[in-house]
Amino acid sequence: MQVQKNKSELGLTILIIILSGASASLLLLPPLGIIPYATFRDVAIIPSIIIIFSIGILSRSKFPRLTNRLFKGMAAGAIASLALEAIRIPGYMFAKWLPMDSMISLPGLFLTEKITMLSEVKQIVMQSGVAMNLYHAPIDAFMVGALWHFWNGATFGIIYALLIGKGKWWYGMVWAVIIEMVMMVAPYLIMMKGPFGVEHMDGYNIFVITLIAHLAFGLVLGIIVQKWKKDSISITDLGRGE
Repeated sequence: MQVQKNKSELGLTILIIILSGASASLLLLPPLGIIPYATFRDVAIIPSIIIIFSIGILSRSKFPRLTNRLFKGMAAGAIASLALEAIRIPGYMFAKWLPMDSMISLPGLFLTEKITMLSEVKQIVMQSGVAMNLYHAPIDAFMVGALWHFWNGATFGIIYALLIGKGKWWYGMVWAVIIEMVMMVAPYLIMMKGPFGVEHMDGYNIFVITLIAHLAFGLVLGIIVQKWKKDSISITDLGRGE
């Protein structure tokens, strides 16, 4: 009976990890033209959010450990995103090391269908030098983009908490470096400014500022998860039936 329960918990854990990847996939699939942004929103992002919350709520009696890890990871990721923003926002508003508000306003414009193709951004915004910051995006696009951005941070927190368990505080920074490396070769960035943002300013600016921002995210995430988690079970421990 216990073996079957452990298998069920492991299966739900893997399912949540897969569903948590839907949010970040907005930077991978739509830019390649595989699926429109709005369609991806409706068939992937919104359903994944509903399912993740449903699993977390419905599992609280049978799998309380899973529910605990899910929601604490979610909260830790959302809070850690504030640390990231503390670096990212000055990075594009003042230092100009980031060309625009590419993680809130721009995704919001896509998700609200005010822009439908990434090429529009490169032609109209990037090449014309028109600033896109917190004060230029329409309010509905900004709000939707902010919700997506912080949910994206929350999903990275979920994945981290489910994979690692408590872990050492610096594990969060390792996780952040992995996120950074994937983002630097994502189609979303490559199609606008090249891999690692080499076409912007001196070539290293985007990479450096986003790496610092992600390290701040990882630091806060690692510390919070270590403090909040009741158990130190990782996904490999779960797979062994612990």
